[in-house]
Amino acid sequence: MLRKHFNFPEIHFRSVVTAAIILTSLVITDRPAKSAVLALSDDNSIAAFDPDFSNIPSNNGLLFWTVDDVNQLFQNQFWYRIGSEGRENSISTLNLIDLDQAQPADNQFSVTYAGIDFHIALNLRLDGGAQGSGISSLFENITIKNTGSNQLDFHFFNYTDFDLTENGEQDTTKIASSIATQLDNFTFATEVINPVANYYQVSPFPNILDALEDDVTTTLANFSEPLTGDNAYAFQWDLVLEPEQSFSINNYKSIAPVKSVPEPTMTLGFITFSGLMLIRDKLRKLRCIAKTRAGLVGK
Repeated sequence: MLRKHFNFPEIHFRSVVTAAIILTSLVITDRPAKSAVLALSDDNSIAAFDPDFSNIPSNNGLLFWTVDDVNQLFQNQFWYRIGSEGRENSISTLNLIDLDQAQPADNQFSVTYAGIDFHIALNLRLDGGAQGSGISSLFENITIKNTGSNQLDFHFFNYTDFDLTENGEQDTTKIASSIATQLDNFTFATEVINPVANYYQVSPFPNILDALEDDVTTTLANFSEPLTGDNAYAFQWDLVLEPEQSFSINNYKSIAPVKSVPEPTMTLGFITFSGLMLIRDKLRKLRCIAKTRAGLVGK
């Protein structure tokens, strides 16, 4: 069974300014140094993404997301499988062929991985809120492209483990095919995805992570009921891509104080309608980025 290690990693950041902020506020542990961790900062928010592979599954992908100096995330990472049988693998096991954090701001990056006859491009942007607001958002665009000459049977997993207010034990989590919500007494987190997933699941930690890391084929169970405790959730897309065909996924994650969101009986419906309207323009921008990245990947 996988266990949580709550210490933050010792890493070399690409952004010197952001690194200074993080390292003065976080405990340094004995995790081996890495050379390409991407540090993001914007207003009241800091996050870090490790594109390299670690033998500790929970040390892959997005490693933390602090809002007003309080960490809200244990991990966000992506897994894939080729074909209807066999095991899943983290995208960080693939060959990293492009890494770009050369944009004017320190709050976004793009990475591209290559497998046999496919590419996966990830674009991520962190938008912090005003200092002390407790509000932050994270935009992810993933583009999967079949670069081979044959049809590609591809399965993709988006795994997220929020530990709100630095302690997931009191969190209540619910999921559906296009949205997941999680809250404790102080903080409310939501993730809206487009397009909708084929399968989804919320489960106590580390059940989903164990399933993605073992040698058995995983299909999420569409279990959506609210669970309270240290939980994680995942979405799954099953794709068939023709040669040179691409498929894009847009994820919008947000953090806010409980006092700024609707009553629990209204939350899911409110976010499904109003939340999607509010992020419509942002998703359009992400689609434009995805098209541009897909063109670069195909070159």
